[in-house]
Amino acid sequence: MIENRIKAARMAAGLSCAELARKLGMYPATLGRIERGERGLRSDLAVRIADVCGCSLDALLGYEAIKDETLVKDDETNPLPILGRENRGIGIVMARTGATIPRPGIVAGVADAYGFDMPDDSMSPRYDAGEVLIVDPSRTAKVGDYVVYGTVIDGQELGSVHRLTRRNKSEVTLSSLQPADARQVALSKVTRLDVVVGSFASR
Repeated sequence: MIENRIKAARMAAGLSCAELARKLGMYPATLGRIERGERGLRSDLAVRIADVCGCSLDALLGYEAIKDETLVKDDETNPLPILGRENRGIGIVMARTGATIPRPGIVAGVADAYGFDMPDDSMSPRYDAGEVLIVDPSRTAKVGDYVVYGTVIDGQELGSVHRLTRRNKSEVTLSSLQPADARQVALSKVTRLDVVVGSFASR
């Protein structure tokens, strides 16, 4: 079915539904309905999706295989570790879980890159619960980026996903989507603002 090929194509490109929708200039909910087969796919939109996802129109329509080039491993000994699966309610403990995923090309060669298991729907529709986010700590977080924000509480570093909406020399403003709110945090309390560069899969 065409809708399943759309999802496969965007996942191979390392894009969430919300990211692809933004690049196409449409609502994520509309794209989601097309992916699920609840709404038809126009030929012009199919061409645009194939272009954004970097696959051929034939692959998108199921006439040839989708090449998952973004999920090629650097080597067999260098998978991407997943951090933080233990939910403390106010954040996820930022420690290796022992689980890994294939290293996407977008973080090839980034030694400290990691996957972050999205624990809830606080950033939906951008990222959904269970989606594995690809995180590149080597990038400098800029206003507008989605980040894994870290802080230490009771001796443990906890992480959560937010959008960086403001930054100055002493504090940052971090926003969530569900519910829509923002909070100011002193930079002295921030242990990490690691940039989310894509997503691996939705479980």
